[in-house]
Amino acid sequence: MARTALATITAAAALLVGLSCSSDQPRAGRAKPVAHTVQAPSKPYVVLLVMDEFPGDSLLDRRRRIDPVRYPNFAALAADGTWFRNAYSVYDSTTKALPLILDGVRPHPGSAADRRDHPHSIYDMFARHGYRIVDSEEATALCPPSLCRGGRTRRPAIIPNLLGGRPERFNRWVRSIEPGKPALWVKHLLLPHGPYQYLPSGARTRPGPGDLLHGMNTVPGFHDEFLTRHNEQRYLLQLGFTDRLLGRLVRRLKDQGIYDDTLIVATADHGIAFQVGVQTRRSVSQSNVEELTPVPLFVKRPGQRRGRISDAYARTLDVTPTIADVLGWKVGHPTDGHSAFGPITRRRHGVTLSTRDFSSVVRISGRRWEARRRAVVRRRLREFGSGDIGSLFTGIGPRRELIGRTAPAVGRASVRASLAQSDLFANVRRASGVVPTQVAGDLRGGGDGAKRDLAIAVNGRIEAVGRSFYLQDDPTEHFALMVPDSALREGRNRLELFEVVAGRLRRL
Repeated sequence: MARTALATITAAAALLVGLSCSSDQPRAGRAKPVAHTVQAPSKPYVVLLVMDEFPGDSLLDRRRRIDPVRYPNFAALAADGTWFRNAYSVYDSTTKALPLILDGVRPHPGSAADRRDHPHSIYDMFARHGYRIVDSEEATALCPPSLCRGGRTRRPAIIPNLLGGRPERFNRWVRSIEPGKPALWVKHLLLPHGPYQYLPSGARTRPGPGDLLHGMNTVPGFHDEFLTRHNEQRYLLQLGFTDRLLGRLVRRLKDQGIYDDTLIVATADHGIAFQVGVQTRRSVSQSNVEELTPVPLFVKRPGQRRGRISDAYARTLDVTPTIADVLGWKVGHPTDGHSAFGPITRRRHGVTLSTRDFSSVVRISGRRWEARRRAVVRRRLREFGSGDIGSLFTGIGPRRELIGRTAPAVGRASVRASLAQSDLFANVRRASGVVPTQVAGDLRGGGDGAKRDLAIAVNGRIEAVGRSFYLQDDPTEHFALMVPDSALREGRNRLELFEVVAGRLRRL
């Protein structure tokens, strides 16, 4: 068990470093397999970071690189490590997807996310080698109290952890990193998973975690095209904040003088599919495998300072065995995973995983999987751009040519708008940690089922466009748009919502 745990941590630490790729960018065509050439110290420090609900292809720019402008810390880390750009998850739900990272063993029906069903893990592997373990699990309980201070025997409830304290718990874990006795630091970070409330700066778009419109990012809203893109836009903004936290981790390692001596592995448990007209975005099927399975995987070995790219089909199941391989250890218990650097992984040419209920198996060839992933990336780049964050606000919604224009003085329409939490715009104070860039509310007086093109002006300038929508089983017409945080000034802000009809604006 201790051996498996160590392997997982090593792989995760390396992954984290790899995400910051800047000097060694992906080239056209398939990259050559990466050789495991760096000799690890006998007892290096190890960091394993597992993020949550994170499709790895979200990081890509138009050149299939990690976008160095939007995600500079992922790009910088990839420059020092190995980026497995075809890494994929073998399960779609956290309570089984995370334990398999920590022990390298396939999940089975009814298994619990705690020590009862995972008696051998990465934690045992490291304990066997005399390591101090600092563990921060948010949805599992695999490290026992005998090995980890504060260890649990039953997993914590996930929802409360999602609703509050995610950055604060991460920061506490980062502060625990310091030189001394060889140590393994493991962190499950519930980001960029929703609720989507963070901007890249770390500011929140609203005081609490609840959405401004109840149900807008759940099944009642999955049928609407514009609302789906709006929520994807919010996800990408929160991904920018995840990048910031990654930078905080790397900075801590460097400030403590142990970055070069640390094995860093960074990955995620599974992805999410931003598809329209579905009942779920989180249960894998043949129709969404290209979005739910790709995950980031970066491995930075101790002493490694040159980025590499591997096209091997590494799996989340391989994280612990990879860590063990890098350290020259044996996992210590039977695993279903193999080292990401090994020949078995290099020989894979497709993706295979069980559905959530274990009733069937999803299979897809590597060629088809990569082609479908490229199509998703092209669509995302077309709608949200790359590089400068400004293009994230100008690619969705109708009448995009209006963005940047001065708001005209026009008459009122018969429809009336009510703004959710309108008081937030009366006194914006960035020092409070809240910057209300999401503008949402209800429209009254329109026809049954009517939808309308909209534009929002902030302080006299049109900043975003969109389309109204309805939630299932709710007759109310709603709206929601994101504006750049640069559009808001300190203190009072003036917002104007317009309906756009045949190119003409009417104030709502």
